[in-house]
Amino acid sequence: MTSMTWSELRIRVARLGAALDVVVRSDPEVCGLSGDDFRLSLHHGGQGDCSVGNLSLIDCPNELVLMEFERWMRGAGHTLQA
Repeated sequence: MTSMTWSELRIRVARLGAALDVVVRSDPEVCGLSGDDFRLSLHHGGQGDCSVGNLSLIDCPNELVLMEFERWMRGAGHTLQA
């Protein structure tokens, strides 16, 4: 599995935001989104964090955070496009 570039990660987060109908924060250093019971934040430096309900990842590799966030959201019944 190849690592996603920062640009690819930001595009993926933008798509997630559209699927979840939430506003995406995106600037050169940080991108993320949040809703009533979830939050995702990725950092250009390579580490990110997320929370879904009472589950959380802190200071983990961006790609792992994104994959786990998507898995948790699908488990909660959200429809996400890959």
